[in-house]
Amino acid sequence: MRVFFALLCLAVPRAGWTQTASPFTVNDAVVAAVAANPRLRAAVQEIRAAQSGVRAAGALESPTFYIAPALGNNNGTTEDLLFSQPLELNGTRSARRGVAEAQRRVTEANALVELRTVVAGVKSAYYELVRAQEQAELSRTLLASVQEWDRLTRRQVELGSRPGIEATQTGLEATRAVQQVTLADAQVEIAQSALNTQMGRDPEIPISTLPPLILPPDTPENPILNAQALASRSELSAVRATQNVYQQQARLARAEGRPDLAPQFRVQQFGTANYGFSLAVSLPIFDHGSRRNRIRQSEESARAQEYRLTATQNEIRQQVAQARAKLRAAQTVARSYPQDILDNAKKLLDGARKGFQTGAAGVTLLSVLEAQRTYRAVQSEYINALVNAAQAQAELEQAVGSLPAELLRSIPVEPMPQGGKSK
Repeated sequence: MRVFFALLCLAVPRAGWTQTASPFTVNDAVVAAVAANPRLRAAVQEIRAAQSGVRAAGALESPTFYIAPALGNNNGTTEDLLFSQPLELNGTRSARRGVAEAQRRVTEANALVELRTVVAGVKSAYYELVRAQEQAELSRTLLASVQEWDRLTRRQVELGSRPGIEATQTGLEATRAVQQVTLADAQVEIAQSALNTQMGRDPEIPISTLPPLILPPDTPENPILNAQALASRSELSAVRATQNVYQQQARLARAEGRPDLAPQFRVQQFGTANYGFSLAVSLPIFDHGSRRNRIRQSEESARAQEYRLTATQNEIRQQVAQARAKLRAAQTVARSYPQDILDNAKKLLDGARKGFQTGAAGVTLLSVLEAQRTYRAVQSEYINALVNAAQAQAELEQAVGSLPAELLRSIPVEPMPQGGKSK
C-alpha cells in the first residue's frame, strides 16, 4: 500500500507494482477527456461557424436582379431587366462585420468556460480514483494484518494459552476487514467508471498506475490571484464581447440611416439597344421609429453589460478567495499528519502489539485491535487530506482561470466540406 508520509513524492510501491509501468497522470486524463468531449467538439465547431460568419459579414451585399414585364409602345409587353449592386459606403458593411466579430469573441469565450468546466470535472474524477485506489490498498493491507492476528490467536487458543473469546474477537475483526475490502474495491470500480466516462471511454477499461500525490505548493496572496483571475477568466471576455455586440448593432442601425450608392445596369426590350448604366442613391429619410428604437435598445443593452461586468468581477473575487481558503486549510491539515499524527498512531499500534506479546499489564487483545483501528483511521484520513488538497488546488486553478487555450486546438473536428456544402 502507498501511504504518503512526506510532503514530497515519497511512497512505498504497491505489491506487484512494476517500476517500468507508465503512470497515468492527471494531465493524461485531461488531454484524453478534452479530445473526446462532445461538448468541446461542439464548441470548436461553433467557433469555426462564427469565423465563417465574420467572413460572410465582411463581404459586399449580394447584387440584385429584377426581371419584370414592362409595357411596350404598342400596348404589348416586353421584359425589363435591372441589375443593382449596393456599395455600402455608408458603413453598414463595416458595422455588420463588427457585430459578427464580437459574436465570434463571445463564442470563443464561452468555449473556454466550457473547457475549464470539463477540465475541473476530469481532475475531480481523477483524484476520486486516487482516493478509492489508496483506500482499497489500505484495506487490503490491514486485512492481511488482521488475518495474521486471527491465525496466531486461534493457534494459541488451540494450545490453551489464550481464552477462546479472543479467537471470536479476531474472527469478527477479520470479517469486518473483508467487508471493508469489498466496499473499497466497489468504490474503485465506481471511480474508474466515472473517470473513463469523463474521458469518453468504456467505463470498464482498466486505468494504469496512478502516480503518488504530493501537496500543492503554497499559493500566492489574494491580490495576486485576483489580478490573474481578472486577466484570465473568459467570463469577463464574454461580457465585454457581448457589450461590443450591442455597440456594433447600434452602429449598424445608424449606418442604415445614411445614404448609399448603388451602380445599376438596365436592359429594356431584349434584343434591342435599349440599355444603360446609372447610379442610384438611397435616401432613408423617413423613420417611423423602428431604427431609432433599435439604436436605443442596443445602447441600453450595452450599458447593462457594465453592471454585469461588475457583478462578474465580484463573483470571481469571491470564488478565488473561497478556493484559496479551502486550499490553505487542506494543506494545513495534510501537513499535520507526517509531522505528528502518523508517527503517534504508529507508536500506539507498535506499543499495543509489543505489550500484548510480552503480557504487559492492562494490554488486552481489544487494546491491540483498537490501536489498529486508530492506525487505519489515521492513514485513511491522511489519504483523504492529500486528495482534498489536490482537489482544492484544481478548484483554485478553475477560479483563477489558469488554463491554456491551446487545449481547444487539440480537439479533433470534422473537415470543412468542399465549397461549404453540407454532407
